[in-house]
Amino acid sequence: MSANVSEYKVTWVKEEFVDFLLEKINPLLGYKSVKAKVISIKKLADSMVEVTLKPNRNYQKHAAGQFVFVTIEYKGVLHQRAYSIVSGSDDRYVVIAAKEQGLVSGYLANDLKVGQIIPITLPQGDFTLSGVSPSQPLLFIAGGSGITPMQGLIKEALDKGFKDITMLYYSRDPAYREDLEALAHLHPEFKLHIVVDSEAKPARFNEKSLTDIGVDLNQVHTFLCGAPGLMKAVNELWDKKGASDKLTQERFLAPEADENAESFPVLFRQKQKEFESQGNLLASAEAAGLKPAFGCRMGVCNTCVCEKVSGKVRNQLTGKISDQQGEQIKLCISEALSPLVIDA
Repeated sequence: MSANVSEYKVTWVKEEFVDFLLEKINPLLGYKSVKAKVISIKKLADSMVEVTLKPNRNYQKHAAGQFVFVTIEYKGVLHQRAYSIVSGSDDRYVVIAAKEQGLVSGYLANDLKVGQIIPITLPQGDFTLSGVSPSQPLLFIAGGSGITPMQGLIKEALDKGFKDITMLYYSRDPAYREDLEALAHLHPEFKLHIVVDSEAKPARFNEKSLTDIGVDLNQVHTFLCGAPGLMKAVNELWDKKGASDKLTQERFLAPEADENAESFPVLFRQKQKEFESQGNLLASAEAAGLKPAFGCRMGVCNTCVCEKVSGKVRNQLTGKISDQQGEQIKLCISEALSPLVIDA
């Protein structure tokens, strides 16, 4: 019996198999996969560790302020987390810094070895100077590990000729303090204000904090990254002053669970699945056995963005309410305030 030529289909070699073969030649090689070799690991202040990575040729040039996802294997399970890039856009290496807490960051701080090859992603994120004119005064507000994306942004702003740059940095053990003080010494246009607080006397951000350093929030474009309390205080003040359009922000922490949140029915329209949501939408969907796409779980990567067909939600990080039809929401940082229909 002769074969039917018209039914023959070419089976292409899978990318995973090509990567497997290339790894035998050089662990850093990949067909399309992005990998990086650990060049150095350095302990910093504030229980942070700085990791310098040399990416393979599949990596694309990053902009200051962007982030990459780093994947590690722990007990046979792959875990991924986003880390801001400390190095500037002209640096040949990718430098990240992590606070020694949590599974992935703890691995980077205690188990990662120089020479090890780890998977990373292409650079992502819009926490950059793109679209901001050098004539615009800049204000950087950071708390704790929120200093990491600021490093590259400040250096890039100085390189681009920004003439009025102010840094307000809250920390109990400031990382990169010497680097920042050196920049402030070399560049009079860069004004540095470090607030060292303590558990006994925690610092509180408010409008007076800006008055004390001579900054008018309506005159500056602000970059913000820090702990939830700092983020909330800044967002509330900027909303009050009508200056939210001049605020660019990055978050490292997922919203905290609210055990007292009211429960509402949610319909994922594409999947035709309905479930009860109490608090965080992504967590509620997962608890109901659904598997929405997600990445960072912190409102950073936009993997979980969906269209809200109807209903009302609250952004758990900013407190902003979305009550209009057809708005885009992020499942990982949204909470239902009414019955919802979501195009997912």
